[in-house]
Amino acid sequence: MRCTRSQFDGAPLDVILMKLLRRSEIPTTDPLEQVRRYHRDGMEFSYDNEWQHWIELESQKRVALLFFYWDVQQATMFGRDMCQTAFDLRVLHLPCEEFLWNADSSHEWVGYLDGQQEHPSFLETLRIFLDPKRQFPVLSPLSSMFILHGLISVGYDLHRRSSPIGPSPEETAAKQARLLRAYEKWATYYEMNVSQHLSQSCNNKNMVMYHAAYISLHTNIHNLTTVAGDTRTFKRNPERSDYYRAKAELQQWVNSGSARLATWHAAQILVRSLNRTHVYLELFHVPWCMYIATLVSWAYGQLSSAVGPGGLPEAPDDEVIWDAHQDMRVYLGQMSTDSWESLPRAGGHRRTAGLIAVVKNTLEGVRWGLTHGSVDVLKRLNESRTIKGV
Repeated sequence: MRCTRSQFDGAPLDVILMKLLRRSEIPTTDPLEQVRRYHRDGMEFSYDNEWQHWIELESQKRVALLFFYWDVQQATMFGRDMCQTAFDLRVLHLPCEEFLWNADSSHEWVGYLDGQQEHPSFLETLRIFLDPKRQFPVLSPLSSMFILHGLISVGYDLHRRSSPIGPSPEETAAKQARLLRAYEKWATYYEMNVSQHLSQSCNNKNMVMYHAAYISLHTNIHNLTTVAGDTRTFKRNPERSDYYRAKAELQQWVNSGSARLATWHAAQILVRSLNRTHVYLELFHVPWCMYIATLVSWAYGQLSSAVGPGGLPEAPDDEVIWDAHQDMRVYLGQMSTDSWESLPRAGGHRRTAGLIAVVKNTLEGVRWGLTHGSVDVLKRLNESRTIKGV
């Protein structure tokens, strides 16, 4: 986010780093298993030595999980291919509880071991969320976010397999429905067991990533940014034929259920992030997610053939009397329906000028290379007000 275009081209996570992680001594079992056995059986052992050894193993495990976490985030935000899949992490266990990780001494660390159960594996926990019949596991806030990113990676893997030589459309649809139920199960677990232990800002930034996951899995980010006139995330400058192809595909997309779902989640991102922008603008992913959510709203408003009841008129051309913030609040209020299925009945989906203006002004305060470049894109969209002007 802080880089220039040339730096961004070289920013994807390095495959060499991934290979080094695979060759490192990442533990394939719970790093606490041996110490628990010593402690349970009353055997003598060096607290300091075992603590230091455990710190090394736990650190290696967390680095591998964070590599996967950032890999998924780059794919979600920029439409890039992932270096890994969830299956690549099948031997890893989830991180320990934070009070163990934050222990100040080996004696404090050993004192926490009583009653501690073995931590579930990453892949087994994913399977729990993919199975609606299985009960919720007990997860730390960090582990819950790793699982969310694991579910996102499952969705990407499903998209890769959706080809003429892959599973049938019926089988793919069934798997997609199962994945959506897993997303909903995760959100239910998060609201019941995690959000109450976090600050409002931390909770909102996590949920921004949750809503961004829906957008990335139901939207061609490259088509969206191409039609909006933003080519910074491409490895090469697109030709005019690329633009016309992207526009044709985007026009077909905006009238689909995927577009309604993505637009609804885009509204949720904007509602959460625009309330306290001074808090969220310093976070890594929130400004870019705000930008993509705004582009989704703009595309749905300008290209969709949906006509809702009581549609609001376009914002007036007289900028002196036009209140962009009020226009944005009205728009988000109408787009924040109970569910994405009811979005076609909402009016005012074309009135995005206020939203674009507010987000543009908000991002002007961000001095990060990619995010600051988004201001020019939003400025051009607001000046055109219609797809014809792009």
